[in-house]
Amino acid sequence: MALFHDEKDYAAYLERLERYRQRDCLRCYAFVLMANHLHLLVETGDVPLSRTMQTLQFTYTQYYNRRYGKTGHLFQGRYKAILCDQEAYLLELVRYLHLNPARLRQPQDPWHYPWSSHGQYLGQGGVVEVDTAVILELFHRQVGPARKAYRQFVQEGAGTGHQAHYYETVDQRFLGDERFLAELKHKTDGKYEVMVKGRKVGFPRVLQAVATVTGYSSARLVGPGRQRQPVRARALLVYAAREWSGLSASEVGRRLHRDPSMVSRLYASYAANRNRTWEKQVRTILNHSINSQA
Repeated sequence: MALFHDEKDYAAYLERLERYRQRDCLRCYAFVLMANHLHLLVETGDVPLSRTMQTLQFTYTQYYNRRYGKTGHLFQGRYKAILCDQEAYLLELVRYLHLNPARLRQPQDPWHYPWSSHGQYLGQGGVVEVDTAVILELFHRQVGPARKAYRQFVQEGAGTGHQAHYYETVDQRFLGDERFLAELKHKTDGKYEVMVKGRKVGFPRVLQAVATVTGYSSARLVGPGRQRQPVRARALLVYAAREWSGLSASEVGRRLHRDPSMVSRLYASYAANRNRTWEKQVRTILNHSINSQA
């Protein structure tokens, strides 16, 4: 589904991004808006990212619905946030985002694509204040030579296509090595319960783990019908299937005998009020299952 239909839509989103970036003291390193999705590479301060994103997505949805006479949600579920190791990935991610237009089925020229921050790295102006200095200083202390080296760096990445390793995250949330994860755990006093690194967990394992934790049978969780009692457990299953099995809303809907719109509503309702105790218990079961087969 298209998020942006014309220049006015793209401009409306960028204007809101800059407004809330200023409000929440967010540092933006790169962005790219595509017709049906977008990528933001940002660094937060004291304000949680969730506050910025909720306001940004909500106000753009209001604008979109008013303009096109629509109602309800525009974005499918909660935004996907990956915490990355800046030292190891920042430079590569800036290039990867800026080359996004060239990876479309009908490729567009990333050098002249107007809805990314690439032009600002080359000295052009833009609605959103992008912190280009951090990246450019990695190439050269002087701006002119730095921009020339940056241009060459991006050009060298052209034609590489989809880079799957940027999506091979730990627990669907972290992009970094063992050192990065250890530092993260130390800085947050163990707040993040990190799942073992490896492939996505198969849906049957997730289903069995959720059934064990919630006390509902697997058959009842995936069976047809609108029983109210297991709705919270089913919402957890939808969330886990999307986040840990990597299934699309359509795939989850097929397995649960429900349409994708219902799956999206279950996902959103659970993401807004997560049961951390259940999640921790499910992770424990899944980690044990994976380690047992290692």
